[in-house]
Amino acid sequence: MHLSSLRRFGVCAAYALLSCAAGAKPSPQEYPRLSENLAASPNLQVRKVLHGEVEGLFALPRTQQLVAVAGGYLWKFTAQGELQDTLRVPGGIHTSGIVFTPHYYSDWVYSGDRRRKPYAPTVDGNRLSQAELFAELDRAEHVEFGRNDTSAWAYLLSGGKAWILDITRQRDKVDTYCRQRTHSAEKLGWDATCLGGYHPARKGWTEIEPGDFDSTGQDISRVKVVDFDRRRLHLEEGLSGQLLGATVGVALKALGVPGNLPSRYWFGDAHTQLRVGRDVLKFKAFIPKEDGQFRFPNMAWWDPSPVLPGANPWFTVHPRSYLHHPGEEALLRHYEKDIGLYVVRPRGAAPGQATGRGPGAWRPVFTGPSTHSYAVSANVEFAAARPGEAAAPAAHTWLRSPDERKRHAGMGPQIPVQALWPVLQTVPSALTLHWRTSSEEEDTQLRIELPASETRAAFERLQGGKGPLELVVQVPDLEGPTLGMSVLLRSGNLQQALPGARMAYVDNPARPASARKSSVQALRDANAAAQRSPGALPAFLQIAQDLAQDLQRVQGDASDITHAYAQLINHFNGREDFAASSRLVRHYLAQVYPSMGKYQRDDKQVYNVGVIASQTLAFAMRTNERDLAEAVMTTLIGQGFDPAVQTNGTLMYNLACYYALTSDKARMLEAITNARRLGKPPAQFLRDTDFDRYRQDAEFLQTVNAPT
Repeated sequence: MHLSSLRRFGVCAAYALLSCAAGAKPSPQEYPRLSENLAASPNLQVRKVLHGEVEGLFALPRTQQLVAVAGGYLWKFTAQGELQDTLRVPGGIHTSGIVFTPHYYSDWVYSGDRRRKPYAPTVDGNRLSQAELFAELDRAEHVEFGRNDTSAWAYLLSGGKAWILDITRQRDKVDTYCRQRTHSAEKLGWDATCLGGYHPARKGWTEIEPGDFDSTGQDISRVKVVDFDRRRLHLEEGLSGQLLGATVGVALKALGVPGNLPSRYWFGDAHTQLRVGRDVLKFKAFIPKEDGQFRFPNMAWWDPSPVLPGANPWFTVHPRSYLHHPGEEALLRHYEKDIGLYVVRPRGAAPGQATGRGPGAWRPVFTGPSTHSYAVSANVEFAAARPGEAAAPAAHTWLRSPDERKRHAGMGPQIPVQALWPVLQTVPSALTLHWRTSSEEEDTQLRIELPASETRAAFERLQGGKGPLELVVQVPDLEGPTLGMSVLLRSGNLQQALPGARMAYVDNPARPASARKSSVQALRDANAAAQRSPGALPAFLQIAQDLAQDLQRVQGDASDITHAYAQLINHFNGREDFAASSRLVRHYLAQVYPSMGKYQRDDKQVYNVGVIASQTLAFAMRTNERDLAEAVMTTLIGQGFDPAVQTNGTLMYNLACYYALTSDKARMLEAITNARRLGKPPAQFLRDTDFDRYRQDAEFLQTVNAPT
């Protein structure tokens, strides 16, 4: 039995514990909530630039930019926290930030170019000595490696061009699944490649490792808590967990069983002083007070200055771990608005950011068919306020967020990711829109140019109406001609068309449906690639997710998608790569099954759902992922499950093991009966350690040895 305990991050200095003992109570205006975006000092300000959980942060020294990874997207910021561009994390991305596949590459991280680009002709490197080969690799700006059953190669990029170097002679030294000890490596699962004996001389970007929010790492605290408003008494594991800990847990501790009993402690708004240089920034942070100490377990400090000298510090507020545990969702309501990425910067260093409110503010909106897990984004260009004046810099924004991910039973709530877009108050002159519906496609780019005088007049007529002013781009067919598209201004119930708007596709004109690629074949190819190399797994996950969330295709493709997951989980379980199996199942439960679980097309699909459940139970209890086992039991097995009609003996055997480990004897015996009916021999049960506690149980022995 495992008793959960609160994971602890960092230690506050002693003076922070004494700070509430004296002095007047601070006024609420002095200590705004982080999400209010008001925290400031005479010289600095704290500004939230991204809402949602941040999985990684990278610095680009050459361009003085930072790239955050959050919600399946890359978010490119200036050093002052101005958002410049976003891109859905593409399949085939490597830890270098480059997308290298056998057929194309993409260097958006460095160039800002979204296109998939072809390689220059392949170069033969097999005649090079090791020293010559390493020198050739060092001459490139970016280097990654690939291999298959017969060949090996290096991907090289320099001067904005990429080529492939054939190094088949070095095939045994190429590793396409290099382990990296970084904060984001496990979270992101991007491709990491290497060549034995070779150490790249150049690095395009550098990952910023997060540190403790409250400590500088030199036993010096950067924060001080001066007051604490209690909000909620938190009971770890809920009331039932507390009762279990006070009875069974205490008894187990007395017997010397390792583990911590569930704790209880207060959460509240800590009036926090953050010292950065000579400045002190004041705000409220929702944190626990445990054992008399204030802790910041769900905040992290990100300092890019070692890579970008003089750069501003950043910090994050992230969801507490184990959101599926009892009591965590009630806590989340108190700090959900604070979750996100913050920059500490000089006052006035960048334009203020908000969500499109205020006099004269407007926002762009996209209406049209679903783009599923992909946002519709745009670069907005502005008209000059007066003749002869320079126009304001272009702004990047989303016209429509990705479809909201469905919450899955037992997996905890999802935190939507969204930027705090700049207030748009200047009349636009043009928009360049980007969208796609699957990872197989290139971005569709639509250029909209707006006539200056007509657009300005329309803005003036609707300005000040009821409701926010919206510029609505209507696209009835995502791959259709521009003839059916329109642009209008809308304010409440009032709207006005902009007939002078000129629209044209950029590079990729409208395509007939007959020209679309076979998605199922792409899924099969990705499945085969992932079996050859775990580094190809992200591409498979993206293709499967896109298929499952495509409402026009999912019913017809549900059986193939389920079969592909079952195949891969079987494959990774056979190799005892349970981390990959866990990733597959969690992705299936969160991103795939909610969209297509209702479509039970054929017996093959039903059987493969059982295979996924069976294979998950086979490893989840072994790797102590009880939450995953419970989610599978709730979702894929369910209350209507009838053991008597099952045809999968392995599923029934693994269910028997699960029930044995969770002390559900009645269901265990029923599962054993049906596993025996389906051919599982008595010896398999009698030697399996999952049934150790029943070795002398008469009913167990009778059921296992009963004739079939």
